[in-house]
Amino acid sequence: MKRLNNGGDIIILDEYNSVFEFLKNQKKPSHATLIDPEKQTPEEASKIVQIAIESGTDLILVGGSTTDKTSVEKTVEIIQETMELQQWAATQNGIFEDQTSIVPVILFPNASSTLSKSADALLFMTLLNSNSTKYLIREQLKATKYIFENNIETISTAYLIFEPGMKVGEVGNADLIKSTDIETSIAYSRLAKFFDFKILYLEAGSGSNKPISEEIISSSKKEFKGLIFVGGGIKTPDQAKKACLAGADWIVTGNLTESFEDYNQLKIKLKTLIDEIKK
Repeated sequence: MKRLNNGGDIIILDEYNSVFEFLKNQKKPSHATLIDPEKQTPEEASKIVQIAIESGTDLILVGGSTTDKTSVEKTVEIIQETMELQQWAATQNGIFEDQTSIVPVILFPNASSTLSKSADALLFMTLLNSNSTKYLIREQLKATKYIFENNIETISTAYLIFEPGMKVGEVGNADLIKSTDIETSIAYSRLAKFFDFKILYLEAGSGSNKPISEEIISSSKKEFKGLIFVGGGIKTPDQAKKACLAGADWIVTGNLTESFEDYNQLKIKLKTLIDEIKK
């Protein structure tokens, strides 16, 4: 996707009319890199994004379970600036047609206060299995004014948190779904379908010792006809591939990129995982 971001107004320069159309038409399965502004500086995040793009990632998500607006805004801005500089450099070297340095940057917010007009779109999420109305509807309502005034594209997303849930489950006051509870997973998948959500996001929690089970993914895929994102606990190429074969359209990794201090090692690890996804 080649685009300019002008004060929140997205100008599409290719055949896609929206970020969601890009997500929907991207060759499946695809890979998304999650950047949590709380866990690295904006400059470090920018370097990770550069490595992720070189490794073949298709999308950048920015957000986390506990972040503030300033860190989100700075992180999104520097990521956008870095990608635009990379794209410019690629055009100077005459390789733009072979390798683009631009992918969409989408917000993955935990609250209405963690938005950025510099992002290309927003996962407008409802945590369906939260015990708190805060994450079912109140934060979304608070966000509407900012979203409207800054013309941010919203992508309706049904968010489900499974055991162990980790910090996001705690913060979201989630009624965690057991990894073996296929019946409940199916019921929520149908609920997402009836509400006509565009994305169903199955989350095990950042740093989870196990990813979403193949049975959960495949049963959700049978019920929900939109895009299925799967994240949390995916650390190896084999785990990623199994999730894809079970029906995941998008694999999200975040903790993986945070566990490396050596950028060369990170690139090898990430590229191996992404290559396995796309085989």
